[in-house]
Amino acid sequence: MTGSFAKREALLDEVSQDFLTRLVHLGGYCTALQAEGIGVRESGKRVRARLRMLQRLGFLRRVTKYPIVYQVTKSATRLHGPDSSSRRRHSLTTVEARLLGVHFYLEAHSWPAHFVFDHEEKIMTFENAGCPLSVLPQRNGKPYVREHFVLWFPSGRITVAAVELPQPGIVRRLRLFIRQYLPLLRHLRHDLDLLVVTADKRRTYTYQRLLRTNRTIQKLVLGSLVENIKPYSVRPPVPSITELTWPKADDWIVKDQEQPTFVRRRKIKRHEQQAQWRAQSPPLRDQESKRDSHRADSFPLTHSP
Repeated sequence: MTGSFAKREALLDEVSQDFLTRLVHLGGYCTALQAEGIGVRESGKRVRARLRMLQRLGFLRRVTKYPIVYQVTKSATRLHGPDSSSRRRHSLTTVEARLLGVHFYLEAHSWPAHFVFDHEEKIMTFENAGCPLSVLPQRNGKPYVREHFVLWFPSGRITVAAVELPQPGIVRRLRLFIRQYLPLLRHLRHDLDLLVVTADKRRTYTYQRLLRTNRTIQKLVLGSLVENIKPYSVRPPVPSITELTWPKADDWIVKDQEQPTFVRRRKIKRHEQQAQWRAQSPPLRDQESKRDSHRADSFPLTHSP
């Protein structure tokens, strides 16, 4: 469905707006089954009907054949506020990791904890716990904790959860995660837990072994703080996909109204040039073709010895 953003937004009820905003915070992807737990308290058929309606309005797009996976669009991120990377194209492993993150959220939603999604609220949560900004992970000289879940418990305990990527490089990613939060862990001590969310028990055992025996992890000198770093395996079944069905380039340009402006301008300019060429008189086209042929004969691509 095409139309102005304001008109399409006016067709959304409070449930749909809350669902889209929360989905943007969770990474932008969900299955039809997961949508039932992300603020949509309806039966399965009504949930699927709502998702199809949001797709027609241009707030969601389908990116797989089976299981059905939806992704937020730029229109959905505008409901949230600033633009978000959750509406861009991602690799298959990234999509699987974000679906795993939604699975973890639905499972941990029953815990006596509050999920903190807004980046400024995350920083404020650590500040209220007595943490200086210098001990938080940094990017460009500023605190940066967007990539991980932050859970606040009424007891004052804080948990930071990182979702595992299903690809090689497990030691490097684990070491990077620990190094990012090691100053914060040393400051809060036993009031902070670091979780690595995995999709099965086998990966959990792998992380436990690395924390006990890996030399690169031991060089960080964690001491007793290693007990605060824990792998966490979600309950099955975890959504698994084998192929993404991204729209073709022409579909993105012609049908998707959210395509970047410079791409649409380039497409329009090419169509205008083709229309101008077709509008020329036949003698003029023949004359230009002969001139191009003469240039090709004057500058041959190969030379005889």
